[in-house]
Amino acid sequence: MNGYLAGCHGKTYFLSRRQARRRARQIRGEGGPRFDNYRCDYCWLVHLGHAPGEATHLRTGPHGPIPVQEYAA
Repeated sequence: MNGYLAGCHGKTYFLSRRQARRRARQIRGEGGPRFDNYRCDYCWLVHLGHAPGEATHLRTGPHGPIPVQEYAA
């Protein structure tokens, strides 16, 4: 798997940070987690990612995502 597939493929993209911020506020208003926006290194569009402390899963794990509650620090 290359970097594009791991980091960009299948994600929702936005043409501007303004659009991404608007969608992040909408999600938060509906009771969802906080999101930050970032410019993708592969497609140069804007994606949303969980804000620090808001992630529900870690990205690493030999058998898929690991819920944060099970992660032993």
